[in-house]
Amino acid sequence: MKSFIPLLMFISIVNITFSQNDIPSTQLTSIDGDNVNSDEVFASGQPILLVFWATWCTHTSTGLTTIQYDYFDDWKEQFNIKVVAVSVDDAKSSNRVPLVANTNGWEFDIFLDLNGDLKRAMGVNNAPFVFLLDSEGKIIWQQNAYNEGDEERIEEELSKL
Repeated sequence: MKSFIPLLMFISIVNITFSQNDIPSTQLTSIDGDNVNSDEVFASGQPILLVFWATWCTHTSTGLTTIQYDYFDDWKEQFNIKVVAVSVDDAKSSNRVPLVANTNGWEFDIFLDLNGDLKRAMGVNNAPFVFLLDSEGKIIWQQNAYNEGDEERIEEELSKL
């Protein structure tokens, strides 16, 4: 029974941490090179679609482009949503982030998590990873993938708000 006590303590700590559903306070870098605290990014008072992505993950880039051109304007009008794309590219590939974002015409907020602090704090182990936050910054839906057609699921979750 003693061997289960540390495991139960760990599970309790994880449940407490993730039941709060708050976005952790970490430093991000804008694609313009400015350091920004995540508290500023996520304190918008509106629903937020948070997508962790990487320049090497082409289907996530395709998904973000689909959101930009097929859903973003409607979602902004209907749900007042903010889309935040956080790149998990490392220092070697982070210079490609602005190029990919600009080439695809993304008009949403794009940040780099160069040290991986936000990624680790949120338990993101790979890209893509998608979170939907309510207007109070609480996580209401998450998915460890991004596939064609997920936009309909996101819209379904937004309509529940």
